[in-house]
Amino acid sequence: MNFIARAWVAVAFVATAAPASAHPVFGVTGFAGGLLHALLVPTHLMAVVALALLIGQQRRGRGAVIAYAAAIIAGLGAIAIAYVPERADEGVLAVAASAGLLVALARPLPRSVGVLLAGAVGLAVALDSPPEAISLRDANLALLGTAIGALLVLLALLQLTTRLTRGWQRIGARIAGSWIAATAILVLALRLVG
Repeated sequence: MNFIARAWVAVAFVATAAPASAHPVFGVTGFAGGLLHALLVPTHLMAVVALALLIGQQRRGRGAVIAYAAAIIAGLGAIAIAYVPERADEGVLAVAASAGLLVALARPLPRSVGVLLAGAVGLAVALDSPPEAISLRDANLALLGTAIGALLVLLALLQLTTRLTRGWQRIGARIAGSWIAATAILVLALRLVG
């Protein structure tokens, strides 16, 4: 199949896709559902992968990881006190696109840019993770699981991305960043138009 045909197939799939439901994740609720949330929600996984690629590429991880963790806790704390923004999913796509573009550019960034972007990814992922639980206890367990799962996913990905030192591996990371950015921009455009 040539490139044009593949592009039309991809556009058809994206255009016919129904909005994703964040919870329950494949029927898993509570702490386990929260723990798996960052792995099983595609937009969240894209944003976290792009952030991990960026942190690994820049070789400065500690401040960004702390900002990400603090933003996750702040965002989930806001949800715990009943704040849920309407269009949080667009925020996740925007930060995924931003991080993906910065990975594709592969330019040295000031430390503050990485820390701010990590905080933005953490906050966007957290605010897009309101639990659908009947009891307050289940909702709080889901939020705790989401916080732990999102941080573990980033840390696991960082173990891989910091090892991308060969030339072809760095090029592969840039390609992955560009794909994440392109996908996020396409989906964001379709959501904003539709």
